[in-house]
Amino acid sequence: MELRILNGTPEEIAEFLRLTSGGTESDHAEADAGAGDVLASSTSMESMEAAAFIHERGRTAEGKARVQRYIDQIYELGGVEIVTGRSIRTKDGQTDYLMVRDGGVRRFGAVAYVKPANSGLTLRLTREDVADLSTDCIQFREVKEGHKYVVNCPLTSDEAVEWATQLTLRALKKVRDAD
Repeated sequence: MELRILNGTPEEIAEFLRLTSGGTESDHAEADAGAGDVLASSTSMESMEAAAFIHERGRTAEGKARVQRYIDQIYELGGVEIVTGRSIRTKDGQTDYLMVRDGGVRRFGAVAYVKPANSGLTLRLTREDVADLSTDCIQFREVKEGHKYVVNCPLTSDEAVEWATQLTLRALKKVRDAD
């Protein structure tokens, strides 16, 4: 399987796909009709860069797919930004994780860190923040008392991706409500 990263507007990408896919004229009409909705929700420059990052850093097809599904769901929430950190230890100058941040006024760091290499997710939540939840998808880090990033939710299943999205919403609410 070959992966191509396409840059462009949704319309440009749909046209590229139409021109390079072969098929009949009716196939192209069907592709054009469906492409607008799908591409419009997933082709912003940020999401394309995140997809490329996940592809480069992820180790397994299943892990990459789960991380991408999580990132797509977070983008759909709106009001977030997803970025890489900087590192002098890597060839490309980027860290090995993506940061999910509140898109508003930034008073705090990331609400979540996701690592495509191991499908790991660490959230800006404490034990108290999730005390009302019961699932095997939630794990706790052994950190000093008062640490803000205590909750892990490895993206090891479809259920874990759904929990991760709900936990990210909870972390976003926490930083948005903090004044």
